Amino acid sequence: MIYEFAIAPILFTEWRDLRFFLQTFGREEGRLLSDIPRKKWMNMTRKEINASDNGQVMKKRLKAGIERLARKAIYRRNTVPEVESELWIDHALEAHSNRPLQAILTDNHDGGDESIIINDRDFTDDTRWKIPLDATVERSADRMVQTIQPMLDCSREIILIDRNFDPDKYRWRPFLLELASILSQRPFSPSINKIGFHVGDDIAENHLELLCRNHIEKNMPDNMQIMFFLWPRDELHDRYVLTDIGGVRFGIGMDIYDGQGPEEVEISRISEGTLGKWWSLCKTKTAAFSIP
Repeated sequence: MIYEFAIAPILFTEWRDLRFFLQTFGREEGRLLSDIPRKKWMNMTRKEINASDNGQVMKKRLKAGIERLARKAIYRRNTVPEVESELWIDHALEAHSNRPLQAILTDNHDGGDESIIINDRDFTDDTRWKIPLDATVERSADRMVQTIQPMLDCSREIILIDRNFDPDKYRWRPFLLELASILSQRPFSPSINKIGFHVGDDIAENHLELLCRNHIEKNMPDNMQIMFFLWPRDELHDRYVLTDIGGVRFGIGMDIYDGQGPEEVEISRISEGTLGKWWSLCKTKTAAFSIP
């Protein structure tokens, strides 16, 4: 749903290309621009613009454009492997080996690496470039989490919203536990050891806490905490997985198929406006309880 790409600084020396990236990158578009080498990509890009054949007016325009692109789409990893080389491609390939990128976009490369897309006339036909707005998947915990895992891998904070959550029914447990397990086991940063879950108040707080401790806590990873926030049911409707880098809507909800109802769920990327609205609302709430 949301993926990280690395783009060679040399590709930002033509306004036509930069305008294309401004249109196709951002959280709504499902593409994040990786800041590789860490904290150096912008300077490398400015140097390429300065060395280009463009006039001073166009150079100024290009620099302003990459600053807009950075505000819209830049993604900064917490850590990246140290590389002695001054070549951008060496940094991108090493970062990819440490934690996979969706793709590395460059002007040319002779290494034959499968992660690389060459910036030619047909590169937008590459399946790695095409990012669907939505996907319909089997309502199983592994498939649901797998569908959003590229977004989770880049995230530093996770918020779930589903007013119907009921831990007394088995179908509500697998997705939450699978999500907690995946987050707790990933071997790279950023680490996440806390999930915020915003649910309806159909179940009284004390009883809901008891159910969560009986059915969820004993199966959770040791280093994970889930904080529960209760809302009046009528104030929640759509089901979301929100993160600091984007969000998705879970159509029917986060419960798995148990023989009744639809066998599939539609998962779709949400707009900046929807993400911002619900992120702000969730941040004003105080947790009712947490497990463990």
